Amino acid sequence: MKKLISTVTAVVITAAMLTSCSTAGSTSTTTASTKEQAVSENSIQSSAESSETETETDESASSSTNRQDFSGVSIEMLNTKSEIQSQLEDAAKQWSELTGATLEVYTIGSGSPSQEISARYAANNAPALIMGDIQDIVDVSSENAVDLSDQSWAENGGTKYGYSADGKLYSFPFCIEARGLMYNKTVIEETLGESWDPSSITNLDDFKALLDKLVAAGMTSPVALNAEDWSNAGHYFTLVYEEQDGTLEGAESFINGLKDGSQTLSENARFNSLMDTYDVLMAYNINKDDPLAADYDENAADLAEGEIAFWFNGNWAWAEISDYIEDDTQLGIMPVVQNDTEGNANVNSYLAGSASKHIMVDKTCNDEQQQAAAKDFLDWLVNTPEGVKVMVEDCSLVPPFSNITEEANNDLGISVQQYSNAGQLFPGVTDYPGDHWSTVGAIMQKYLGGQIDRTEFANEVQAYWETQE
Repeated sequence: MKKLISTVTAVVITAAMLTSCSTAGSTSTTTASTKEQAVSENSIQSSAESSETETETDESASSSTNRQDFSGVSIEMLNTKSEIQSQLEDAAKQWSELTGATLEVYTIGSGSPSQEISARYAANNAPALIMGDIQDIVDVSSENAVDLSDQSWAENGGTKYGYSADGKLYSFPFCIEARGLMYNKTVIEETLGESWDPSSITNLDDFKALLDKLVAAGMTSPVALNAEDWSNAGHYFTLVYEEQDGTLEGAESFINGLKDGSQTLSENARFNSLMDTYDVLMAYNINKDDPLAADYDENAADLAEGEIAFWFNGNWAWAEISDYIEDDTQLGIMPVVQNDTEGNANVNSYLAGSASKHIMVDKTCNDEQQQAAAKDFLDWLVNTPEGVKVMVEDCSLVPPFSNITEEANNDLGISVQQYSNAGQLFPGVTDYPGDHWSTVGAIMQKYLGGQIDRTEFANEVQAYWETQE
């Protein structure tokens, strides 16, 4: 979920999405290779009948050295997790050497995933592999996505975490990501001169008392808040929806109530409880003198190096933190604690998380060979030791597939795995309007900057939802 960037609702050129796109995609100049031998089609089917364990079956089924020959096939992949661009480029080279295909991985320098996807469909040249947030996939999948239900990984977590509609599986769930209060356990204990257990923080009062102890011990500002709209609206404010009663149905019901006016945001208990916590984070924010000028990388460095103790963010931030952290520093993620648990007793023991990035295979702009090659790349990622290494070790992801049993390679990922394995993740809403992050984010930035108060903030967000269908 890194940078759930603002998306623009596609009033998009529907006709363009429905027309046949030019086939071929883009040709890569960086990942071309030629396979020496043509091999028989993916061996998953035959090995699936083996009586070996699930992991052994998956590894033998999709042997890295036994893949279909895709020589001469060129495909593109849109990557919307820019922090792992180089890792995915390396993965594309490995896979290309095995298959003879050309896979170019590209990311966007500006704009949003939704804008990029819409523009590519309007130009009739969408990439074969499209990574996006769930709402990006929802917007375009019914007309343009390949049904992936027959893929081996579907039964190992793909169907559970991927996007399905009308009995079809339209996405490969790329990773599980969760967000909460990231902490530096090492610096907390060093500052306080005593051991500290994150489970001792059971509500906002406990948290504020800890912050006061840290300040008294010499840590002037123990917290960092991001300025970006995607962090504020896409990561923090969405907790208001997700934590109404902790169910997807409850979140959607609340959103519908905001739309039709039957729910008043300013009077909602969860909204006010989360904003109470946000106000505490603002008060102890290392960036509070100019909160809208906060630098994301500096926040990462401050947590890693012990300048601060807490940073609201998610496990994807390991990509930046790892540049600064020392080997013996212990990090983790804990829930965004609150005092009011009415209607949801789990708010102080759950993280908000789900499969945050999804990959669909395009069928409108890519021919059958390109579609087959795209599916083979996804299969290679999840069903071979080399592909699993890319996801777990190289990209530091938490894959959602049950056949991948490797532990995450960093403290943040391990925290998320623990909450996920315990069933302590609130599910995420999948169908936010495309402009939610940018519009609500801009409103929240005004609140963060002290330009409006809580009532004004709530009224502006309420007005936004009342314009939605």
